[in-house]
Amino acid sequence: METRLASLQDANAIANIASSLGYQNADSDDLAILRLERLLLSNYDKVWVAELNGQLIGWLHAQHAFRAASADFIEILGLSVSDQARLNGAGRALVEKAREWAVGENVALRVRTNDTRESAKAFYTALGFSIAKTQSVFQIDNTVML
Repeated sequence: METRLASLQDANAIANIASSLGYQNADSDDLAILRLERLLLSNYDKVWVAELNGQLIGWLHAQHAFRAASADFIEILGLSVSDQARLNGAGRALVEKAREWAVGENVALRVRTNDTRESAKAFYTALGFSIAKTQSVFQIDNTVML
């Protein structure tokens, strides 16, 4: 297995893997390309992919987050591994890329996961993450976001 930074050609494979985990709006090829293109152009976002035998099997999106009143950090914003490749080290290898970035920036690495995803919580705990806080997410759905 190999990990590398994503390229625009990975957009549809990333979207396909994401949709299997229930990420919304991951099924449009045009939107997938647009979203990945924005991230690849950003100085604060990185997307890595994992490949096995030339096939994309997972991806991770992380962002260097800056806050007005607290220290900045790197946050994992999305991580998906295909059903067929789970439990074979792809997720761990992708998280390690984000960890290396955070070490290089001398900042903490964070991740949030839906509280109902018990396997995700166990995965991150096994990688050394600990719960820093709990919170509620509030949202107003009044626009269509890309």
